[in-house]
Amino acid sequence: MRSAIFPSPARGGGSGWGQRGFTLVEMMVGLAILSIVALAMAGTFLVASRAVSNEARTIAADEAVSGASLWLTRDFNSASPLPALPVTVNLATTLTLTYGSPPVVVIYSVNNNRDLVRTVNGAATTAARGVTSITVTAAGCYVTVTIQPSAIGATAATFDVSNRPGGCW
Repeated sequence: MRSAIFPSPARGGGSGWGQRGFTLVEMMVGLAILSIVALAMAGTFLVASRAVSNEARTIAADEAVSGASLWLTRDFNSASPLPALPVTVNLATTLTLTYGSPPVVVIYSVNNNRDLVRTVNGAATTAARGVTSITVTAAGCYVTVTIQPSAIGATAATFDVSNRPGGCW
């Protein structure tokens, strides 16, 4: 009865113990092949992950610049007198513009979440997300605005506000 459960090569009950499983060499070769395939897949995943991260940073920077530039262009085109320039809007400083009758007071600031906050007559709204700072300079009838996005590796965007309907400031 025991020979049926555990056949012995000496009794003719099987082809031998060596034929029932994998040898240590076969197991090591299989693990080596599996390791090579896993490393190749991990490398491909890392390359794809970096590409997606770079693209996400570029999109975030573009959105920050786009949102900020729309509001700033509108407000600079409408502003009566300009404040003392140059000025850099960041966590520590603000930019105040006034226009219209009755006067509309617009204050730009950057909060701790790296949002450009636009406060109009006391009501604050987020003008753009992902902004580190905004630098404003003036020369003649032109205002140059440089927006620094907070995305890692993003470059600053510079634009001019020059098509002022009412002429120079």
